[in-house]
Amino acid sequence: MSTPPKVGFLGLGIMGAQMAARLVRTGANVTVYNRSVAKTEPLRALGASVASTPAEVTRQCDLVFAMLADPRAACAVATDGPDAAVAGIAARPATAAPITYVDCSTVDAATGTFVGDAVQAAMRETAAGDAGGGFLAAPVSGGWRDCRDGTLLFLCGGSSTAYEAACVPHGLDAMGHKRWLFGPTPGDAARAKLMLQVMMGNIVGSLAEMMALTKASGLDEGAILDVLSHSAMGNHLCTAKGALMREGNFSPNFQVYLQQKDLRLALQLADDLGVPAPISAAANGQYIRARQMGLANADFAAVRAAYEAEAVADKESETEELN
Repeated sequence: MSTPPKVGFLGLGIMGAQMAARLVRTGANVTVYNRSVAKTEPLRALGASVASTPAEVTRQCDLVFAMLADPRAACAVATDGPDAAVAGIAARPATAAPITYVDCSTVDAATGTFVGDAVQAAMRETAAGDAGGGFLAAPVSGGWRDCRDGTLLFLCGGSSTAYEAACVPHGLDAMGHKRWLFGPTPGDAARAKLMLQVMMGNIVGSLAEMMALTKASGLDEGAILDVLSHSAMGNHLCTAKGALMREGNFSPNFQVYLQQKDLRLALQLADDLGVPAPISAAANGQYIRARQMGLANADFAAVRAAYEAEAVADKESETEELN
């Protein structure tokens, strides 16, 4: 009987926990790390081993995935201090196989390049050098249900060697049903992912605006959503998020603060490239408003609340003017 592959996973948020669980179910020998130890217990119960540091994971595992919330977290886990992932890579024994480090976080191109360069430098310090394996940026498209069901989309950037090492039954192929290699650098993946986030953030922001206007007009929200679903604008995202907005059910799937972070990164990219992005800027402002209302960790459909709050504020202002 062959030895199960050693796979590591760093970061067990809403997405990461489901992705790691999916890998455990492939029969791989999975070792997980999360800053909050309590989040590792469900994975331990499934059969995963729990590491106390990122370095412990990368020292032991030949294929390691990271799924962190933002650029700061991605850099901290990968590079900060003696317990970081790169320290474990550099300390791998001479007999160890080449390691592949796959960062599935949604970050900007600069962060992806910084992490990738640090990982590659650590690999060159090992006895095997950086022959085989390597660094792959592979941000995902999809929610936690897609993680659970293995139907994520992966937008990849990196060497073909790292891509092939990650696209295995106990790797990307277990967690997703479609993947693309956009280019040889982490920046290629980062920019591709932000294109999706621009569309998603703007569409849901527009949906929230339409729902608020529907309510203010005295129209039946359910009927309007039904018309929308049968029109040329109908799509799965609007159907799902429209239902949440109508119910006021904002249990997190993809949180407000993450969508706003992605729009912020996209606006930075637009500014760097000299491309006007006024629609994204307006949508970003509404997600910021939702964060200010205490909804940072709610599902990003909660951006509707920002429109409701503005409607209330406008009515109060009108009343004051009349008085």
